[in-house]
Amino acid sequence: MITVSNVSLSTGIVIAVLAAVVCLTFRRTQHKELFSVPVTQELKGLGILTIVFAHISYMLVTDNAFLSPLSLAAGVGVDLFLFMSGYGLTVGMLKKPLPAMNFYRRRLIKVFIPFWIALAILFFSDRVFLNIQHPASYMLQSFLGWFPRADAYKDVNSPFWYISWMLMFYALFPWLFMRNRPWLTAILLSILANAFVLLDPLKLQVNWLHRLHTNAFSLGILLAWWLNAHPEKTQKLQQFRNQPTNAFRITLVLTSLLLAAYMASHNNMEQWPATAVALEYLGFNAKFFIGQATSLLAMLALIVCFSLKQWDNRFLHIQGVYSYETYLLHWPLMYRYDIFFHYLPAWAATIAWIAAFIGIGWCLQKITAPIGAWVDRSR
Repeated sequence: MITVSNVSLSTGIVIAVLAAVVCLTFRRTQHKELFSVPVTQELKGLGILTIVFAHISYMLVTDNAFLSPLSLAAGVGVDLFLFMSGYGLTVGMLKKPLPAMNFYRRRLIKVFIPFWIALAILFFSDRVFLNIQHPASYMLQSFLGWFPRADAYKDVNSPFWYISWMLMFYALFPWLFMRNRPWLTAILLSILANAFVLLDPLKLQVNWLHRLHTNAFSLGILLAWWLNAHPEKTQKLQQFRNQPTNAFRITLVLTSLLLAAYMASHNNMEQWPATAVALEYLGFNAKFFIGQATSLLAMLALIVCFSLKQWDNRFLHIQGVYSYETYLLHWPLMYRYDIFFHYLPAWAATIAWIAAFIGIGWCLQKITAPIGAWVDRSR
C-alpha cells in the first residue's frame, strides 16, 4: 500500500485541481431535453470518479483520510450506473420491444465484449509480467461473469463484483419487462433483488455489497416509464428547465447539489442514531437500510440537479464516455501495474491516473467498437 506524506495538503491539491478543471470545462447547454444523453454521460462521469477516488482512499493508500470527502460517495456512483442501466434498457424496450434472446444478442453482448477483452488482458498480463497463475476454474467462471467474492488484493479485479450483480438484472429484465406496465417490472425486479440478498442462498462473500444496491436499477426503470407515460408533464418540466432566469429552478439545482453532498457524507447508521434505533426496532438491518437509503437519496438529488442545470460539463462528459472502460481496468492498473504512485506525490499520481484512464478508455473503445459493429452485422 502507498503511504501519503502530507494527507491534508495532497487532498487539498487534488480538490483544487479537480474544481478548476470542472469550472473551466462548463459550457452553455446545447440541448433542451430534461434527461438527455449529455446529462446521463455527466452523471456516469461523476459516478466513475467517486468510485476511483474511493478505491484509492480505502484500498490503495494507508490513510483513508486522503481524498476525503471525494472518496465518500462510491456507493452513489454504483447506484448511478445501475440507475442508468435500468433507464436506458427501458427506454430502448419502450421504443422497440425485443424478445429475450434478441435482447441478449443486442444488449448483453455489448456489456460482454469490452469485459471479455479487459479480462483477457488482465489474465495475460498477470501471467506474463507478474508470474501470477490464476486457476483455470477461476478464469472460466470469470469469463462467465461470475464473481462471488471481492478481494481487492487476491482477485483478478475485485470491482468485477458489480458485473455479476448487473448481469443478474440484465438476465431477468427481458423476461419480466411489460411494455404497458414497466412500473410493475421495476417492482418485481426490486422484490427479487432484495429477496436474493436477504436470503443469500449461495452464501456469497460479496453479498454485503449486493445488499447496498438492490433498488437503483428499478428506479431507473420507473423514471423511463414516468417520462414516457406522462408526455404533458414531461413537457412542462422541460419548459421549466429551459427558463434561463427562473430563481426557483436555480435554487432547486443548488439545494439538490447540497442535499446530495450531505447524504453522501452521512451514509452510516452512527450518523443517524434515532433512525437506526427505530429501524432495528421494526426488524430492519439499520446498517444496510441507511447505507442504501442515503445513497439513493444522494443519487436522486444529483439527477434533479444535473437535469435542471443549464450548463454542460465537458470534463464530466468525457469521463462518462469512458466510464465503463475505466471501471473495467482502473483497480488492477493502480494496484498491480502502477506507474504513478511509486514515482510521483500522491496528489500528482491521482491526477495522472484520472487523465490516463481517459486515454486507456479511448484505446479500449477503439478495439471493442469494431467488434461490436461486426457482431451487429453478423446477426
